[in-house]
Amino acid sequence: MTAMEDILKNKYFWIAVVLGLIIGDVIGVSLARPQKEVFDGTATTSPYMVIVTDQMVGNTVMVDEAQSDTSTWLAVRENNGDLLGRILGAHRMDSGSVTGMPIDLLRPTTANLMYAVVMYKDDGDGVFDNKLDTLIEESGVPIMARFVAR
Repeated sequence: MTAMEDILKNKYFWIAVVLGLIIGDVIGVSLARPQKEVFDGTATTSPYMVIVTDQMVGNTVMVDEAQSDTSTWLAVRENNGDLLGRILGAHRMDSGSVTGMPIDLLRPTTANLMYAVVMYKDDGDGVFDNKLDTLIEESGVPIMARFVAR
């Protein structure tokens, strides 16, 4: 029997390989999760805010809380690092604040992938169009909240 055959038959070797893959996946998902911002005592004067937590995989995303001073669209987008991908669904909110708002999706989210709820200012026609409705930004950064589908 060669050394390679010994390794392939060693159950402890395969247990270590499987555990390594599991641990690597857990660490990778943890590193991909957006970090919570630490409140530094400085009050914000922004009229825009969206909060969403990690979600179960499904056809709906629940927005925990959102605030806007204008008619706004909350759009769920695929997210890969700093890149925003396809839009899966959108829901309009009037000015003010909302809690527990569902956004229905055109297709379900996928486990362990990151998504973002992004804010767009409605152009006044009441129909979502990411080419006509304006992405809401502060200092060049889109107003959004990221989450991971579980």
